[in-house]
Amino acid sequence: MKKLLFLVAALLVSFSIYAQPSPGGDNRDLRQRMENMKSGDSRGDRSGDSQTSKSKGITKVGLSQCRGEFAYCGSSTCKPTGKMIKVKEDGGKYTREYPEAVCTCPVITKEIAYQNGSELTGFAALNEGNMNGSCSPPSKGTIWSYASFSITMYPQESTNPAFQMKEAAVQTCPAGSGQTVNCWDYLCKRDGKKINGVEVATCSCPIGEGVAGHPAKSSDSFITGAGAYYSNPSQACAMYPVSFPIQ
Repeated sequence: MKKLLFLVAALLVSFSIYAQPSPGGDNRDLRQRMENMKSGDSRGDRSGDSQTSKSKGITKVGLSQCRGEFAYCGSSTCKPTGKMIKVKEDGGKYTREYPEAVCTCPVITKEIAYQNGSELTGFAALNEGNMNGSCSPPSKGTIWSYASFSITMYPQESTNPAFQMKEAAVQTCPAGSGQTVNCWDYLCKRDGKKINGVEVATCSCPIGEGVAGHPAKSSDSFITGAGAYYSNPSQACAMYPVSFPIQ
């Protein structure tokens, strides 16, 4: 699962973890797309750290790098709303409804990117989740949730007090310990306030969707960056963590 867990790290916490390739089929397309992105298979300029939320070019494999601030949910837990959320899957070929959760996620700013020695960019699949083909948020006060290869230290929800800058870490939650939440490529609302000096956003995300755009199974274990700084990190497994099911 070496390649699989590398992708998990890129999506959730952006640092390398290794295991053996997944025997399942659901993650293979995403794996190839992300490997191509990491190797530079994208169009457009890669310089600067503009906060204008512009795309750096749709890649041949369906991913884009987007400039500007973004919500980063890889270490967050979520709360069910009792509502349903409609999401795009397989590059927007079809939609599916899932139970909805809301997650409080730190906003990655120019300052946080600088501390990581990184550009202020994230990557997204612009026609998945509930994105509509553009890096630009649809309205004032909104922001997209992205992933990053280079942000390895960012505000962690599980610290006390919450959202202190810490290195990311992951844990594996066994099957049956909770439900996974996918929060990549989803619309968030800026809260307009800070928690311990950190700007946060509330993101609406599906419960039970895998990152590859397929339903998670009850038999799946899942990997998450949530709970890393709790005294008992495993308690986050039952708190609807943003996570990656091992399918």
